Amino acid sequence: MNQRFDTVVIGGGIVGTTAAYYLAKSGKRVALVEKGRINGEQSSRNWGAIRTQGRDPSEIPMMLDCLEIWRGIEAELGESLDWRQHGQMRVIYDEGMRERSEGFMPVAREFGLTTELLTPSQVAELLPHYNPRDCQGALFTATDGNAEPEKAAPAFARGAARHGAVIMDNTAALSIDLWNGAVCGVETEQGRLACETIVVASGVWTSRLLAPLGIRHPSLWVRGSVGRTGVLPIGMRKLVVWGKCAYRQRPDGRVNIAVAEDGFHDLMLDSIFHGLKFLPLAKRNWRNLRFSLGKATMRSLMGDFADFTTHRTLDPKPDWKGLRRAAERFREEYPVVGAVQYERAWAGYIDYMPDELPVIEALPKPDGLFVAAGLSGHGFGIGPIVGRTLADLIVKGRTEYNLAPFSSARFNPG
Repeated sequence: MNQRFDTVVIGGGIVGTTAAYYLAKSGKRVALVEKGRINGEQSSRNWGAIRTQGRDPSEIPMMLDCLEIWRGIEAELGESLDWRQHGQMRVIYDEGMRERSEGFMPVAREFGLTTELLTPSQVAELLPHYNPRDCQGALFTATDGNAEPEKAAPAFARGAARHGAVIMDNTAALSIDLWNGAVCGVETEQGRLACETIVVASGVWTSRLLAPLGIRHPSLWVRGSVGRTGVLPIGMRKLVVWGKCAYRQRPDGRVNIAVAEDGFHDLMLDSIFHGLKFLPLAKRNWRNLRFSLGKATMRSLMGDFADFTTHRTLDPKPDWKGLRRAAERFREEYPVVGAVQYERAWAGYIDYMPDELPVIEALPKPDGLFVAAGLSGHGFGIGPIVGRTLADLIVKGRTEYNLAPFSSARFNPG
């Protein structure tokens, strides 16, 4: 197979599928290649948060426009994504959480967000059956929302296909071809795809794909875990992302629960190559970050993750100890549910950057290479506008947003 396209998108998550959708919608000939199944990794395994609250100020202009996308995308795609705009809450339990919540209020005022600080009684009014014991208040943003991660990226992929994009799952991109300082194609296990532009939206695999081009993308893999309960009688519509635990009640009444501000870093070769850049972040979050020396470490040392065809879909084991702790904390907040049992649980790898900000840009060299990766655990909600921004850069040669904070130059000086 040797086909020609205008753009090849590498990665079938929320950013890759939305980039393919907006490019195809603009009339570009697009191929999307995904080594496993569409939406198989972190884009389907997250909490479903779509939020302005708590974001870095550099992301908020994009996120405000992304809320507009989410409000209308179900009608545009003709599919339900379980989008609900009922607000997001950070419950405050200690002085540190209060300081962080109060610290966001100047940012909220600057951008005109609906964010407000609530009293414990106001929290109890918004969360039915919630036990406000130990609660000191909350940070609440009424215009934030949530959607179902298992539905979003596949719907965008189907939308892209309706506009003529070729969706190639179970097709790994092996390397990026260059000619005279510009991209000219992608070598895949199904053959070569010639193209003029390439979008790399490969999540945790991005650094491995860019390294042969001499481009450093210092991301590390952080493993997060989520459990899903049976139907619980709490009637909660808000998304609670921080507190004793994080949780979201689905439209079917089941509740997704995760340990808030907690994650495992499975030590790998990248930990050695990029570890020094993460020291400031590790110092700030040392209470919540844990390290694992196990099977993933051995596989990394043996070069197992260097082959894009070996792991079609990363499916790490969930942290059952942490999930049991989260279930107990959830029961403390909602005594009416009794003992919490999980129907299923899963984990996913997040591509974390040293400053927790993504790379979103047209690389200065080689020509024609565009990257959007390293969204550091908050990419689901902002993903559609990132994909649309990449499409604008390719189709129009410009974007309305200031992408300077997301330049890879901060990691590749000179």
